[in-house]
Amino acid sequence: MRVKRLLLSVAALVLVAGIVIGGWTFYDAWQMGVLPWQPEPTRIVVTPFADLPTPSATPGN
Repeated sequence: MRVKRLLLSVAALVLVAGIVIGGWTFYDAWQMGVLPWQPEPTRIVVTPFADLPTPSATPGN
């Protein structure tokens, strides 16, 4: 009976530790937005140097 109670206590401790660690990992992944069902942010196309002012003496104008 004593061994059975010890085994049950160890199993309960391992289960609680697993739930705590799993919950912490899930929370961190949720905060970072890396869960598989979270949508990707909308990508915006950015053209480099598109809106920079150019001097009037630039060849090609």
